[in-house]
Amino acid sequence: MATLQKSVETAARIIARHDYARVISHYDADGITSAGILCTALLRQGIQFHITIVNKLEDSFVQGLDDDLILICDMGTAQSDVLAEHLKERAVVVIDHHAPSASVPVLSTPSSVLINPCCLNAADARDLVNERGSTICAAGLSYLVARRLSGEKTGNIDLAGLAIAGTMGDKLDLSSGVNKLIVDEALREGIISIKTGLKFGDGQLQERMLSSTDPFTPLAGKPEWVAALLNQVKIEGTREVTDLTEDEEARLTEALLALVRESQHTGITEGTLVGTTYRLQCEVIPNAYDLMRVIDACGRLGKSGLGIGLCLRVARLREEATMLYANIQTKLVSELNRLEREEGTVKGLTNLYYFYVQEGGVTGTLAGIVAEYLCTDKPVIGFNKKDRVEEGRQVETKISGRCHKELLTDSTGINLATAMESAAKEVGGFGGGHPVAAGASIPDGKEEQFITILDALIGKQKKEEVRVETART
Repeated sequence: MATLQKSVETAARIIARHDYARVISHYDADGITSAGILCTALLRQGIQFHITIVNKLEDSFVQGLDDDLILICDMGTAQSDVLAEHLKERAVVVIDHHAPSASVPVLSTPSSVLINPCCLNAADARDLVNERGSTICAAGLSYLVARRLSGEKTGNIDLAGLAIAGTMGDKLDLSSGVNKLIVDEALREGIISIKTGLKFGDGQLQERMLSSTDPFTPLAGKPEWVAALLNQVKIEGTREVTDLTEDEEARLTEALLALVRESQHTGITEGTLVGTTYRLQCEVIPNAYDLMRVIDACGRLGKSGLGIGLCLRVARLREEATMLYANIQTKLVSELNRLEREEGTVKGLTNLYYFYVQEGGVTGTLAGIVAEYLCTDKPVIGFNKKDRVEEGRQVETKISGRCHKELLTDSTGINLATAMESAAKEVGGFGGGHPVAAGASIPDGKEEQFITILDALIGKQKKEEVRVETART
């Protein structure tokens, strides 16, 4: 922890020496909240900024940067060699939590600092890194930098809500480690409040049950099922989720779990439906689950500016951003119903499942839902040929991989980040990410070759871990 604090202090000192910053971040909920936290902190210090939200950090993009101070969030570790080569005369702060590639040296220049728990030695990384990767995301790390930049005892503590939303976006645990420290100090200062309840978010109950995909239930996209269940528990569908009594929530939860048992969706448990909910007193969308989901939708639909605006608390943007989220939920529910309805749509290999999406902008989210709730025993890979991008003359297919957190144990040894990076490289593409969630881009037409290689690599990871376990015993 001491080494992390030192890096945070160094970052704050570097930032404070400048009056302008270029902020570059990833387009998901963690990346956008990270940028929102930093930019709010910069504003309060009188430092002007320009934000750019990207899908990936291209070498050509890095080469074109000429700002004196460059802040990179939720990415950058894997591009340390490119940053060191082209930005050696610039002040660079990288705030990331992705594991470094073995082939890329960690960023190290006199005027730069890399804040990444995954790059610390074993002693310094204790409680900051586990088998799933870093326990703190870029938003949490950005919050630490913002707190330090202020210099005041409670300065920028009101940004804790954004750190919590970003942490939720990456599905990290808020009840332990540095994340718990962030939650605890926000509670003490009245920045947030917490309670135990349904994770559907705010809004009318029937609408939330129809459109909810995380938590997922068999009711998604089935209005007649929703009406029947609400009639069974004698709760009006037009009631607000936040207005339900404890008894009503308990009755509804039990009815949902009974329905789940009939459907045999093993990934849906009481813990996925009910848990700690966070009320963010300073944000324009006060329910943390809702804020995370809306910001993530903005990024995935190419409207990152809206997401940044929400982080900067521009209330007039709330309606437009919420409509975008409703749009992406419609796509997700449609895709989930298709996967459920059309036999053979989700194909199974020895070590993984895979499918092709028909709706753009939802691949990673959809793969995550399938892995978390429906196909929990093996990693899930989603291919997206709808949002294919032109790289020069070459058309690329986007790929998202997810696996249930229970697969990341000593008995399986699965690491999607390294497996997808290797498989993509073999077919002329690139990839990486986290052990539990990774992505790749490959040349069009290489999909079947990629999935065959990936299946073999995951099988090899599992066998290697079994050999290690045998040796230990």
